[in-house]
Amino acid sequence: MKKEVLLNMIVKSRDPLLELYQYEALIRRLPQYHKMKEKIQADYKKKRRALRGEKEVEFPLKFLEEQDYLILHNLRIEDNNGFFQIDTLVINERYILILEIKNWYGTILFGENGQVTRVGDDGREEGFPNPIPQAKLQKHRLQKWLNKQVQLEIPLHFFVVISFPSTIIRSTSPKYPIPKGVIHNSNLAFEIEKLKDVYTIQKAKMNVLIKCSKQLIKAHTPISEKLLGKYNVSVDELLKGVYCSNCSSLPMTKIHGKWLCERCNYRSADSYIESLKDYQLLIGNYISNQETRDFLKLDSPYVTKNLLQQGNFKRIGNTRAQKYELNFEWLE
Repeated sequence: MKKEVLLNMIVKSRDPLLELYQYEALIRRLPQYHKMKEKIQADYKKKRRALRGEKEVEFPLKFLEEQDYLILHNLRIEDNNGFFQIDTLVINERYILILEIKNWYGTILFGENGQVTRVGDDGREEGFPNPIPQAKLQKHRLQKWLNKQVQLEIPLHFFVVISFPSTIIRSTSPKYPIPKGVIHNSNLAFEIEKLKDVYTIQKAKMNVLIKCSKQLIKAHTPISEKLLGKYNVSVDELLKGVYCSNCSSLPMTKIHGKWLCERCNYRSADSYIESLKDYQLLIGNYISNQETRDFLKLDSPYVTKNLLQQGNFKRIGNTRAQKYELNFEWLE
């Protein structure tokens, strides 16, 4: 059993970066002066920063004794009130630890009544809600879920982890100390180690916790959202054609069985595949010959049919309403 646990310390890794891929495809396919492009680019940067912050937290977790912990990243669980999300869950035979990761940068000030203010490098201030009530609510909802679904009685603890090492955490006054439970990422491994002195009684055996982890993974529901709807962008507003993977210009021209970029003279036989990935990311998993012609800016249905067949896409339906299934492995 020890060997099995060692190999499965991280029993759920972070979800695929599907949302980031969707943003990159949308940014690539929107005209430069589209009214939503600036907003979409700003949101994309936030998503990338969040991912970077979550990965920062993975480093101190590597110093835990592998045989003593199970780690699950990015859980999204449904209960009677909708979905609740946990950034990282650390499971031990004595307790379960919720890590609420905050990707705040600059200087974070904790003030009166739990007010949180971030001061950026440019001196601008931005207010955030106190993270402690959010973490407490996650703890409450997870406790109820565990009691109902797996009948597991084990203490739950939480830390709010400020992920970036350069972030400064301060209180505005000695009267308003930094809330207990808010820690810096650099102290995470040490704070987890201290929990050994807080929770001294074994509450569950590791084989039981492995079963619990599997049930949590089974209950996990990834976010599935199409960005066109989120930003109210229509398919007709997208830039069409095969884009150049060398210089990102649109569109490439199909000449003598190859795609040519007239901007940088890059040539490729299968550049259209990357553009079909964009179609799946932004529009859907199924595409007809006509839709392919429109999206790739092709004239001939016969050339289009040959390209779809070369891509080994599964055909669905009869001749009149035939579609091709786009199912790229890197999206799974």
